[in-house]
Amino acid sequence: MKNFFKIAPWMTILIYLGVILTLISAKSKEILCTQIKVDIQDETSNYFIEETDVLNMLNDRGEQLIGLPIEQINVNKLEEFLLLNPSVKNANVYRTYNGDVQISVTQRNPILRVINKSRESFYVDEEGSVMPLSNKYTAHVLVVSGDIDLSFTQLTSINQSHDNEEIVENSKRQLLDLYNLASYIYKNEFWRAQIEQIYIHGNEYELVPRVGTHVILLGDISDYEIKLKKLKALYQQGLPIVGWNKYDKINLKYFNQVICTKR
Repeated sequence: MKNFFKIAPWMTILIYLGVILTLISAKSKEILCTQIKVDIQDETSNYFIEETDVLNMLNDRGEQLIGLPIEQINVNKLEEFLLLNPSVKNANVYRTYNGDVQISVTQRNPILRVINKSRESFYVDEEGSVMPLSNKYTAHVLVVSGDIDLSFTQLTSINQSHDNEEIVENSKRQLLDLYNLASYIYKNEFWRAQIEQIYIHGNEYELVPRVGTHVILLGDISDYEIKLKKLKALYQQGLPIVGWNKYDKINLKYFNQVICTKR
């Protein structure tokens, strides 16, 4: 009997909660979607996608959410659909019992624009994935051109590619090299302000700075961090004294040397 009096309050609470949840569930079936709210993350840095684009995507797919019972809206399928947009990195969709469908979209952030030998152009984002150009917005990022065989179609289907294994591996390697160098420049405030273009000739890289009329001969991709560290010392201690336009070329190809060629 004592045990009964101990558990009776808890049983009452459980029954009460069960009734409340049942009423809420029944009430939720009557709630209709009255509004779609879209939040675009990082919209001050990139403008690949806007609220109207998201709403148009839903309309074009025939997703008439307004007036639909809120419980019938499959948020997982909506997220999967929004991720089909090449400019979308993440999508989060959820429902509220006020009748709102909340959509939060995170844009992808490009750090490199690739122009291959066929003049095809595409972006590489901060995670190393490729993304197509946009008709509505051009990102002002580092540009690489020259002897580049990479193509957007090849890279987006590389895991299912029927190309020669050596070709696939070379493509992966070149993309990784480009990403690593571009990522290093992008994350380094000094170099991000200095370097605006990369040109590839064979296996050698040339960098084009924003200031001065010289070209930086980086050589192959090996030890690029050490090479740029030496160049930074020259930029900070040498060029301000002799002048930014004194040299035609700055050669970093050789170990422990910086060779400057006058105009």
